[in-house]
Amino acid sequence: MRDQLVEYVDERTPDEAPPFEELERAARDLRRRRYVVSAAVVAVVIVAGIAGVLGYPRAGTEPTIGLEAPKYAVDGPAPQRYKLGTTVILLRGEIAVTSARLDPDHLSILTVGVEPDEVAIEPCQPNTVVRILSQDGGSVRIAAYRYGVGPDQNEGHQCNNPGPAPTTLKLDLKSPLGNRTVYAGTTGERVVLKGRGCLRPAGSFSARCR
Repeated sequence: MRDQLVEYVDERTPDEAPPFEELERAARDLRRRRYVVSAAVVAVVIVAGIAGVLGYPRAGTEPTIGLEAPKYAVDGPAPQRYKLGTTVILLRGEIAVTSARLDPDHLSILTVGVEPDEVAIEPCQPNTVVRILSQDGGSVRIAAYRYGVGPDQNEGHQCNNPGPAPTTLKLDLKSPLGNRTVYAGTTGERVVLKGRGCLRPAGSFSARCR
């Protein structure tokens, strides 16, 4: 049994070991191949990271987040009527906006000047409103309206909150004004505020900027 085992090992053992130079060359080739593979892997990782930072297109299966346009508050036109208790208040009409200025402590609030009420000395309040007709990223359009007690009221009706009509009102745009232009009135291009902090009074062609 021992002789057979020795003969089996001899048949599978080379008569002469390969030269040392060949072994050294083979070891160097193996190390070079491993280095090339490792460098390629590192390069792929770096390129993928740069692509992620620079925003290169990714696989179509990945979710994307779109930019949403800002939503601006709009009041629309003034209602034709409202009630104060049992008293019906009717819209008398649109009145002139005489000025507008930005509240320095609240960048979305305008102080709006309107013409005085020459008709009703002690009207029921509120009888004057300012509304946002439209606004976007470049402009805001506002308009002022005045109300009065409707005719044919019951004899028992009474005004619970009489007082002089205001000549200034606060209007919250809900979004900072920024450098947007404020237009006054339902039609036309009359500017009452040009950008942040610039005031153009009604009838004036020059703006005063703080």
